[in-house]
Amino acid sequence: MADDELDPGYAALPQELQERIDDALDEALKDSATDAEPAHKRRKLDHSPAPGGFVAGGFIPDSPAANGFIVDEPYSGGGFVRDESPVAGERQTYIPFSLIPTALQLLDLQPDDEDVLAVFRNAATGWGGERSEGEDEDALVSRKDWRAVCAALLDSGSGDEDEDVDMDDRSGDAAEDGLEEAASDSGEDFVQSESGAEESLDGSDEEYEEDGGGFVRTKTAKKGGKVATERQAARKTRSTAATADGEAHALSARQKAECRAAFALFFPDVQEDELGKQRIAIKDITRVAKLLKEKITAEETVEMLEAFSSAADKTMGLSDFERMMISAKLA
Repeated sequence: MADDELDPGYAALPQELQERIDDALDEALKDSATDAEPAHKRRKLDHSPAPGGFVAGGFIPDSPAANGFIVDEPYSGGGFVRDESPVAGERQTYIPFSLIPTALQLLDLQPDDEDVLAVFRNAATGWGGERSEGEDEDALVSRKDWRAVCAALLDSGSGDEDEDVDMDDRSGDAAEDGLEEAASDSGEDFVQSESGAEESLDGSDEEYEEDGGGFVRTKTAKKGGKVATERQAARKTRSTAATADGEAHALSARQKAECRAAFALFFPDVQEDELGKQRIAIKDITRVAKLLKEKITAEETVEMLEAFSSAADKTMGLSDFERMMISAKLA
């Protein structure tokens, strides 16, 4: 497939994971073709003995029969080469829906997850009217939809890793701030002999000065305190900007009410006081889209959840839904 047809979520995955997703689809197709191949070969063998010497009778007709085999052998061999070459040389663009569970199992994903199968089923049959079960089994899922859904399923664990890294960064920043504050608040600057020698080479005229029995910071200490202060001010500026940005996008009472009412439509059987605990998943978008007879692809469903979900499992809570509504100017 062309690069411009790649799903963004799939393109962001590591190369190894991309290959696993494609290989699972190809392997499922290959296994299906292999299962059907022996019967095909047996039919060819069944036809070969039919025009044998016993039917024609006599030894004289057998001589032309040998010539016939000479003609048939290149044709038979060529036939096998022509049948297998396209499969080995290029990847299939579509996979039957009936093979999706097999492909999911090859990726070590649950093959009978109804939520996931519903997305593939709708991607294969469209979001229009109802179809029979047989028609669903014969429908085809595109490789692009396969990549989009699998990318969302396999990438769900990366959110936890990102959070761990972010926590480590914040812990490191906090420790750095603590050290800088301790250095800036301290009234004494203890310098080892080697540090003192380096400062003398730099031409510093000030050493420790006694002032009422205490010590005052040298220029070096003041400079370090200034750097620490500048770093703290920069962090406070970024924090203030983020807070101001959040306040600028704060929802009004009317917007919150409209967003909550729209969110409740996804959970008609949930009590009002339990609404804030609910999360919109793929199955909920699929169900509502079918009720509204809206046509939405599996790729669009996954992209929407990835764009606004703040959870690792790519589901949307009420706050995520509010951001989506405001971003789409629906409230």
